[in-house]
Amino acid sequence: MQRIKERRKILHIPSTHEIFLSLKGMTKYSNILANHNTDKPYIDFLRWLIERNFYETWKEKITIKKIATDYKTENTKVTRWLKEIYGDIFVLNYEKPDLFYGGGTKVCLFFNHNDNYQDIFTFLPVIPREFETVRFPFVKSKLGIDYFWVKRVEHEIFDEVTVTIWLQGGFGNKYREFTLE
Repeated sequence: MQRIKERRKILHIPSTHEIFLSLKGMTKYSNILANHNTDKPYIDFLRWLIERNFYETWKEKITIKKIATDYKTENTKVTRWLKEIYGDIFVLNYEKPDLFYGGGTKVCLFFNHNDNYQDIFTFLPVIPREFETVRFPFVKSKLGIDYFWVKRVEHEIFDEVTVTIWLQGGFGNKYREFTLE
C-alpha cells in the first residue's frame, strides 16, 4: 500500500517582543487603530504606548516586563494586548483600507514566505518593478522576514486603479526565474 508523505508546513510564530518591535516600527498604523477602534479593552494601553512613542528614546533593550511594570499591570495582559493590537491593525486594514492611504499610489501588497501569507493595503510613492527589493518591517511578526523581492505586478483598471504587488520573501534571483520560465 502506498503512503503519501505530507510536507511539514513552515509557519512563523512570533514572540511578543517581535510583535512589539513591529508595532514600534509603524506607529502610524497604531495611531489609526487608536482613533477608529475605541471600544477595545486595550485602547488605553495603546494610547499610553503612543504617548511614550513606543519607548523610542529608551537606550536599553525594552522588555515586556518593563512595559507591564511601567503601565502597572500583569505581563500576561500586556502580551495579550500587543497580540490583539497587531491583529486588529490587519483587520482594520482589510475592512477600511482607505484609512491607510496617504499620498502616492494605492497598492495591495501580497507577501509570501514559506507557508506564511499576508496582504495589506497601503500606498507607495512609486510602483516597484519586478525583481526589485522591498523592505517592510511591519510584517516581520507575521512572516518571520522583513525583506522581499517583487515577483509580479498587476494593474487592475475599473472605476479605480488598483495595483497588486506580489512579494516573495528573501532575495530574488533573476537568472533562476528566467531559467525556470
